[in-house]
Amino acid sequence: MTAIRVVRTDPMLGVCQLRNTLVLCLGAAIGFPAVASETAGQWLEKMDKALHEQNYQGTFIYMRGSQLDTIQVVHQFADGKEHERLTSQDGEEREIIRNDDEAICYHAPGEQVDLTHAVPMGPFSHSFSKNLATNHPLYQVSLQGEGRIADRRAVRVRITPRNRDRYGYQLWLDEETGLLLRSNLVNRGRVLEFFQFSEVKIGEPIESAQLLLSLSKQAPQHTLTQSTQELAVAQVKRNWRPAWVPKGFQQVRVSAINGMSFTDGVANLSIFVERSGKAALGDVQTSVGGTVVFSRQIKGSSQQITVVGEVPLATARKVAESIEPVVY
Repeated sequence: MTAIRVVRTDPMLGVCQLRNTLVLCLGAAIGFPAVASETAGQWLEKMDKALHEQNYQGTFIYMRGSQLDTIQVVHQFADGKEHERLTSQDGEEREIIRNDDEAICYHAPGEQVDLTHAVPMGPFSHSFSKNLATNHPLYQVSLQGEGRIADRRAVRVRITPRNRDRYGYQLWLDEETGLLLRSNLVNRGRVLEFFQFSEVKIGEPIESAQLLLSLSKQAPQHTLTQSTQELAVAQVKRNWRPAWVPKGFQQVRVSAINGMSFTDGVANLSIFVERSGKAALGDVQTSVGGTVVFSRQIKGSSQQITVVGEVPLATARKVAESIEPVVY
């Protein structure tokens, strides 16, 4: 087995996004007093607290485009610290052991692993819940009644973007604890990705043995840390920059080699400019679930611009088209 260590150091590395589908399981919206007594913002705060501070174990499914992953999770909160074990149930054996903000991903030798997705991202990520819980000015949050997920009553919350530069979300939160049970990533009513527990136990004791790695520890480890792979934004000078990014996106990290990343606290966006070494091929675009890739070659140059992000294609294209030289 090969192991990859990931140390999360900024909002871009929260939520693996592994960044997984299940049959829609909704009950009738009936509006119980417990739901009516709390605002949508308060439910998001409960969601964030539950993700960090509840003991829970179960199996969830996460779908992105045609990619479907089934993952078993065991999460423990003890003595103010989080401990977690995630085990892939499909394809090659893959296992993640997390202690607070450090995670190690073990996987089969020779398997290609995207480090930015080595720890669950998107709806199951810790940065996702933390940032949505703060009355984000770029989104409108509202209650949508109730449903039923994994045999538990759930409160439905809708998160609607205030402009078309980003996606929206539909959430189902456990009525008793606030834990996220299901999430849809949506664009103009179309579901692009979804996460859902198929079965889950919340609040029960977690034994230490449940958190132990079942695969071999005798494997090479590759470490990705901010100190070795990234530099503070102010430390790297660029000869290019985007003249436009969606409102609310802030630059959070920059690669010493060829890239920079932005986030609005919920969605992520990365830009790369590098030599293509090929004749101009025109614009290239693709998507997997809610993640899009847009690439184009700068006219009259060997430089290739690539934008990767959890944003609509039109947004990625607009960012790429805004790239301009920097004069120092």
